[in-house]
Amino acid sequence: MRNGQAGKASASVMPTEGLIPNKDWKLIRVSSENTANEKFATHAIDDNPDTLWHTRFGDNPAKPPHELVIDLGAEHRIRGLVYLARQDGGWNGAIKDIEFYISESADKFGAPAAKATLTKTKAPQTIKCDETTGRYVLVRALSELNGNAFASAAEIGLLGD
Repeated sequence: MRNGQAGKASASVMPTEGLIPNKDWKLIRVSSENTANEKFATHAIDDNPDTLWHTRFGDNPAKPPHELVIDLGAEHRIRGLVYLARQDGGWNGAIKDIEFYISESADKFGAPAAKATLTKTKAPQTIKCDETTGRYVLVRALSELNGNAFASAAEIGLLGD
């Protein structure tokens, strides 16, 4: 159930209206994740805004672009993406420039469905696109708000049905 978890309250939560349920979603490819501190890529789609995905950092940080490929489990009509920045006190990895793609194939993506420049906020940010049907979504983080090489997300949702 989206946003139905108990525990500490987050600064912001994902909206529920208009989002495709993520119960059948699977992360099938990720360019980078920081496993040492358990900032796994699956946290970006786990329905828990208190967890987060963060790319590899430290002595050998992964360089952008950073990518997640999500299998929605079935074909859906998609009208946009919702990005929720990390909800702890930090801003490292908060995405600035983002684009996402929709496809019938996990391996072939055409032109981006939409591109956006995000702002520094803990509130959900929506990037709308023309309605497109597909089963696979590629999320590509091109830059970070602080100018670092990182990317992070508390949650990623998709508008549609």
